[in-house]
Amino acid sequence: MSDYIKYDYDSMDSAYDEMKRISDNVIAQLDVLEQEAKRVLAFNGEYVLNYEQKAQKVRDGITVLNDATLARSNDLAEKFADYQATDKKLGAR
Repeated sequence: MSDYIKYDYDSMDSAYDEMKRISDNVIAQLDVLEQEAKRVLAFNGEYVLNYEQKAQKVRDGITVLNDATLARSNDLAEKFADYQATDKKLGAR
């Protein structure tokens, strides 16, 4: 019985890639919605400021999500490197 854990790095990388793809898709859809909303709001000037404030909150939330995803990705990359080094070291025994 093994006294260490083997990690499936490809599976973890695939999971991260899928999360990033979904996040990018959501951002793209929000960009399209924002352009459409701006066209509609152009005819209703009194709502433009309110809309832009709410849209900025959404953009800020996306930025926080992207920053957190990038930080987690960097953290995982460091951990993967550590795990791989340990796997190689233990495998050489």
